[in-house]
Amino acid sequence: MDSKTEQPTLDKDLIEKAATALLKYVSKQQEEKSNDILADKVHFVWLIVSTHRFLDITKDKPVSIPLKHPLYDASTEICLITKDPQKTFKELVASKNLKRIRKVIGISKLRKKYQPYEAKRQLCNSYDLFMADDRVIPLLPKLLGKCFFQRKKQPIPVCLKNEKHFEREIFKACNSTYMHFSPGTCLAIKIGRTDMTSSQLLENIVTAVPCIVNKIPRKWKNIQSLNIKTQFSTSLPIFNADPFTQIFK
Repeated sequence: MDSKTEQPTLDKDLIEKAATALLKYVSKQQEEKSNDILADKVHFVWLIVSTHRFLDITKDKPVSIPLKHPLYDASTEICLITKDPQKTFKELVASKNLKRIRKVIGISKLRKKYQPYEAKRQLCNSYDLFMADDRVIPLLPKLLGKCFFQRKKQPIPVCLKNEKHFEREIFKACNSTYMHFSPGTCLAIKIGRTDMTSSQLLENIVTAVPCIVNKIPRKWKNIQSLNIKTQFSTSLPIFNADPFTQIFK
């Protein structure tokens, strides 16, 4: 612990060992269950942040966290939800040749065409990633329904006020992860993918953790533990607060 900054030093060796063990586990599961959901599929690696104190925070817009190695690549299929008229944004996507954006939906079309639950479910399953103009983000929980939030595919907010910065904002969103606040003592944040190396996972964690902790009330004083996991694995610890250290009391 650095007494001046009151910030713990992350153990990089421990993090890389945990990442290596996690990737080996996933690889073994894929070999053993060749016909299962785990087989030949890339999964997200999650950073689980546990806090000492209850976080009584709810935000419509998630917090952007930069990553060293992006979670999304050129093969990612994106659906962009925009303000009306959607034609303006469709033309922007075409003019910038943003092939990753496979569909543009205006807020009026979303409200009209995707009312039934089955329509929402099919939309959720049709794309890898959803982005939305940050001006319509507050409207989306009601319009999209539970399926998006249960599958943790909430749209990522992008600032589309200035057309000149359109491409930059899309690129920035693809190179970040997002922290969604909700009341409780646990936060789950996508930190990598199972097709990354342990070194890449390490670099993402070391890059992201200071930004994540800085957004949490009381910062490091409120961090009880950090773990990594996939959807189908157990959690592996990469940091635990010293219960005898004064700053955590």
